[in-house]
Order: sequence, then C-alpha cells, then structure tokens
Amino acid sequence: MDEFYQELRKIQKKERNNATLARVEENFYSKIHEYMDRLKDEAISDPFSKTLSLLKQSQIIATEICERREKKITEAAVVNIHRSYHLFTGKPQFDLVDTTPLNLTPEEEKFYFSLIDTLKNHRGNISLEKLSDDDSDDEKVIIKPKETQKNTLIPPKETKSNDEVLDRLDEISKAKPIVEEKPKPIQKQIADSKREAVRKLQNQNLEENPNAFDANEEFYDLESKRIAKETELVTMLVFDEIGAIVGVDEKVYGPFRPQDLVTLPLINAKIFFKNRKGRQVKI
Repeated sequence: MDEFYQELRKIQKKERNNATLARVEENFYSKIHEYMDRLKDEAISDPFSKTLSLLKQSQIIATEICERREKKITEAAVVNIHRSYHLFTGKPQFDLVDTTPLNLTPEEEKFYFSLIDTLKNHRGNISLEKLSDDDSDDEKVIIKPKETQKNTLIPPKETKSNDEVLDRLDEISKAKPIVEEKPKPIQKQIADSKREAVRKLQNQNLEENPNAFDANEEFYDLESKRIAKETELVTMLVFDEIGAIVGVDEKVYGPFRPQDLVTLPLINAKIFFKNRKGRQVKI
C-alpha cells in the first residue's frame, strides 16, 4: 500500500490509544490535502483501479484523526482555563498555567489559543467583578431632604398661667409611679438556655453533620467538594503496558504504553501510583 496511507494508519492508532496528541509533522494537514488530490487524479484517469477505494479509506482515517485531535485540544483548553481563571473564590483573576498540549501543528496552536481567548472572555462576562461593575454604573437616584418650612397659618400656643402649671405639677406628683417589670429569674434562665442550645446547633461540627448550617445559614455541600477533588485531572507518566480503563468520570482511558504521558482523574491515577505503574508529572 501507499507509504503515506500507512503513516495515516499509525497516527490513527496512536490517537486512539493515547490521551495525548500523536507527534506529526508541521505540514501534516498540507500533506493530507496533497495526498488526497493525487488519489483523486489517479482515480479519474483510471476509474477501474483500486485508487477510489483507497481514497475513501484515507478520507475516513484522516477525518477521524482530525476529530480526535480537535477533541483533545478542546478538552485541554477547558481544563487549563478552569485552573487559570478563578470565578467565585475571592477576587476573579486570570493567571494562565503554561500547560499547552505537546505536538501541536501551527494550525492547531492557533486553534488552541483562540479557544483560550473565547473561554477567558466568557468567564470575564459572568464573573462577579464584571457584574458588580455593571451595577455600579447604573444611574443612582439621589433624594434630597425636604427643607423644613415654618407654618405661619398656625397661631402660637397660648402660655399657661402659673397657677395652672402648679396644679399640673401636683397631679403628676400624686400619680402612681410606673415601675418597669423585671423578668423573673427562672424565666431568664430558660431564655438563656434556649439561646445557648441554638448557638451550639449552629456551630456544630460540619464533618459529623454535612447538613448543618453555619452562622450565616449557608448550606455546606461537603460531598460535592469531595467529588470535585477526586475527579481532578492530573498528568501521569506510565511505566508499564496496561489495558484500557474506565475513569470515575465514565470516560475510557488507555490502553497505556510505557513512557506515555496521559491525563486522567486523580482517583484513578492514585491506583497507578500505589502499584508503581506510573508517577505524576508537572508539565
């Protein structure tokens, strides 16, 4: 068979078996187009040859390679933007982690950074900082206090005589004094004990009761935090040949070959680490 067709089959196998991009030449896509054009010319010149069948098979293989590489690049961009852009943990900030996928062609590199820019703009539009800035720009209505005016239509009050004032003072002095009723000691103890019980219920250990509320009555979902930590993706260097596995995120990973660099959930990677089948690497 054609030499370039065999090369396409090898790249297809690598893209299927590895989570990382297979190594290709920088002009890989140009060579595909040149190869297809040559097969089309041969098929036109000799309609009864096997060139037409070879052309269809090459188109299927090349399409699968491109789609698998696009998916890997897209997933890498999404994972990297999640690690680099903080949305709701404090002040939103963007600090791109240098984890650009390996073996990118110039066309794929342009595609990768365009995805990063799109995701960055999207997260900027939905961040709390952006929304708070929009609210502050709204026009505020300033209400001025009304100026007090003197009512000239109401006549001044008549002053009372000294005898009337003295009589009023006598009535006030003879009136029964108002004594503020103090709570009984036992009632005060019951009220204090109720407040203490409520305070202990609010401040109980969240690890023992995940459905508890904090002082601000906010719900803590510890199970979601645990699942998010276990499904965190890590990069691992494989030591031995291992078959395909199903990750905790229900995705198929592998089969694995020695010296493969793969990305998979942390909880699955720990099994490799424990059995000395791989180790985590920082890219």
